[in-house]
Amino acid sequence: MHSEHISGDIRHVHLWYPGVNNNPQALQIALIHVRAADDIQVSYDFERDGWVIKQASVFSWDEDDASCDEDWQEVAFIQAWDRKRPTE
Repeated sequence: MHSEHISGDIRHVHLWYPGVNNNPQALQIALIHVRAADDIQVSYDFERDGWVIKQASVFSWDEDDASCDEDWQEVAFIQAWDRKRPTE
């Protein structure tokens, strides 16, 4: 199950119980624009309690390659509930 909606200029996407009952475990985000950018995948790491951002490292492969291994690698980890407010 998943849900999404748009509020203003933000698209909200909800991962419902990732990995449970074959629910998706990650979101892949692509930019379609005149500016090129790599896709990213966002998932939640329950063991480390935070968000993982991955980026592919392989962008070309042989024509006869039936399944491309894009070699997704972690490029960022964001700890849940770790953001601190600046002291006033």
